[in-house]
Amino acid sequence: MAGHLYPQSIELQSVQLKSKKNGIIVSLDLDTTVNISNITGWQANSGWFYITLYKVSGDSASLSIRTLPDGVKEFQVIESEESIQLGIKIIEPISQFDFSPGEDDRSIVATLLYSTTYLAGLNTIKQMNLKSQERGFPVGVRNWFYITGSGLTLTGLLQNSDDSINTQTKAGIGLLALTFILDKIWSYL
Repeated sequence: MAGHLYPQSIELQSVQLKSKKNGIIVSLDLDTTVNISNITGWQANSGWFYITLYKVSGDSASLSIRTLPDGVKEFQVIESEESIQLGIKIIEPISQFDFSPGEDDRSIVATLLYSTTYLAGLNTIKQMNLKSQERGFPVGVRNWFYITGSGLTLTGLLQNSDDSINTQTKAGIGLLALTFILDKIWSYL
């Protein structure tokens, strides 16, 4: 393009958008290396997210995207003398974004992430079987105490030949009662 204010023109050759559950991935292919510090992004209150590539030009007609992925409502390319700007109207505002080099030195990947509040509300997250933390004694310890107490009580009763309760049976019943009481107390803490 003639009339640019910068001496060497870098051309944006293609743009690809990929929608993910947690945001949008924008892949940018250029004809030469671009300095990542010349790329900025910002979220407008109108629902548009803008990526500006300073000292980069491009043909808006060839960069337009005909089929938009889920999560993207509209896409536009805005050319100026100093830069090219990509406007992406999305279903949910972007809370974080990052620009990083792509697979080669002539590509850039922009990762646009939705808020964690939005992600927490997704059906896929709600449907996950997240094991709720049980209150009370840790399950392994509680089970060990119950099995040990039951074993002591049972062997004490089997060894007992008279009508009195032997020490082993008392220890087993005591361990069962203590485990039950501690589990109930622990669950209120």
